[in-house]
Amino acid sequence: AKALGGRAVVAGGALDPEALCTLPPFGAVLWWGDEAQGRAYDEALARRDGPIVPLVTDMPDAAHVLLERHLCVDTTAAGGNASLLAGGRG
Repeated sequence: AKALGGRAVVAGGALDPEALCTLPPFGAVLWWGDEAQGRAYDEALARRDGPIVPLVTDMPDAAHVLLERHLCVDTTAAGGNASLLAGGRG
């Protein structure tokens, strides 16, 4: 995660799934291990208030650790006038 711009926090030893319900906000949990423990972590994450926090069980990529924002400008305020949309050329 660090190589992709994220900040990783590593749990030392076993982590009680219920701890995931009370920790301060975070963006994702990476887990490699047995299915039963992963399911317990996933269920605990589902009980958190706020944004959905994914349980990542494969090698993370940039989509897991980077945030992208988009800005959309609505040009329909030109009222369908094609010359306004074309910047006055036309």
